[in-house]
Amino acid sequence: MSPLRRLLARGWFVVERRAHGLLGDARQWLLGGLASIDDTATLHLSARIEPFSGDPTSIVVGANTHVLGQLLTTAHGGRIVIGQWGYIGEGSRIWSAEAVVIGDRVLISHGCEIHDWDAHPLDAVARHAQYRHIVEHGHPTHDFGSRAAAIHIGDDAWIGFGATIGKGVTIGKGSVIAARSLVLEDVPPRTLVGGSPARVIRSL
Repeated sequence: MSPLRRLLARGWFVVERRAHGLLGDARQWLLGGLASIDDTATLHLSARIEPFSGDPTSIVVGANTHVLGQLLTTAHGGRIVIGQWGYIGEGSRIWSAEAVVIGDRVLISHGCEIHDWDAHPLDAVARHAQYRHIVEHGHPTHDFGSRAAAIHIGDDAWIGFGATIGKGVTIGKGSVIAARSLVLEDVPPRTLVGGSPARVIRSL
């Protein structure tokens, strides 16, 4: 890298760190009012915390966890619990209508999608009614028939970038989900899976 590029890169790092120091504290305070955030956790500038139910206890972020992505619960329910020393990458989105429970030391890379519900009902009439309600009145306090099932991610799991975790899935302790995988079935502990849909590659 040229000296100029090194200087520019270092300058951007300094600016970002200063912005985080000056603006991040205020942002952390504002977003922290929407959720239960441990004092040692960090909400980065790209983080979005939005419990549509208005319940600040529906999203819990544990000690020393860094959040760069989005944590959202529906107006009709949902709960997100993230343990200690976790990481939620930029552009990743966790959407809950039931429960997403994430253990300690879990690394979730950038661009991941973790959804414990279908978001919309399969029935076309109900789907349109739900959509109209969202547009005209905001997020509904009932589910219009969309299906939900809790997701559990065990301690020390690693979710590769761009992976999608579907409703009702349990990922065992220490397992690794390869990048861009689509996970629709449970993953045993200490197992590497990959593909769309994901299949077991080997034990770890």
